Amino acid sequence: MVLGAAAFLFGGLNGGGRTVYWDHGFNVVGVGANKVQSSNYQNVQQIRVSTSNPTTIQTGNVSHVVVAKPSKTTVTQHGGILNVKGSKHWRKVFFLGGFHSVEENFGTTVITIPKNKNLVSLSANLEEYNTDHLNGHVRLNGISVDRLHYSGESNLALNHVNVTNNLNIDNMGHIAVNSSKFKTGTISNDFGNITLKSNTFGTLSAETDAGFISFNRQNVSKRFTADSEAGSINGQVKRDRRTYIFADSDIGGRSIYGRSRSKYGNRNAKNAVRYHFVTEAGHIKIKE
Repeated sequence: MVLGAAAFLFGGLNGGGRTVYWDHGFNVVGVGANKVQSSNYQNVQQIRVSTSNPTTIQTGNVSHVVVAKPSKTTVTQHGGILNVKGSKHWRKVFFLGGFHSVEENFGTTVITIPKNKNLVSLSANLEEYNTDHLNGHVRLNGISVDRLHYSGESNLALNHVNVTNNLNIDNMGHIAVNSSKFKTGTISNDFGNITLKSNTFGTLSAETDAGFISFNRQNVSKRFTADSEAGSINGQVKRDRRTYIFADSDIGGRSIYGRSRSKYGNRNAKNAVRYHFVTEAGHIKIKE
């Protein structure tokens, strides 16, 4: 009861009607008006996002690009380039006998793109203030773009994304790519897992320092490379005359189609699809 009253008083002193988050019952970790502002933008060809707030970029039944954002996130347009920039603003407050960091700009940015629109490029960067506890999420749903580049410290999910040319991801956090298409791709991850489900691509290089890499059957036309320094690699690969698999692990075991081996298929076969899997301290298990 006392804690609830204190929370109500603190909220009132900071403008009233504001949301207060608690960590272990006492430390204030977030407070903000969380007022959402929405605007639409015409003739957008490129989108650049730089923020510390969770972000969703999606398609919808809109005629122009629509951005719904926390009040302290700024949106500017220069020609066909749309810039979305936001960061968390922190300040110290004295409460319950001590100073605590207060986050003033929490909330989610949602960018909605017309369903039939194909962007020239999309670049996004999300930096977390506390990388020990990643709570930011970036979701890309149903968008079409020629080039996509993402970097940051968050959990990232791509669903039904169509990238005409290059996909480039450099992230700290879990990465999931589902039912997406791209010509060439690179996915690099420091600590999180990489999960791939039902994607179509020409070439892909997936690499993580300390995470696991898992995948079901991918529609690969040229080459798929997966490398994990400390994690295991588990996946499914279609077996036919074009399939060539190489697997190497310094410490862990290797299994290809139920047998302990490091190679399968003929790398010089006509139109060979090459799979290259390497881990230093994990296991590799490939099944059909």
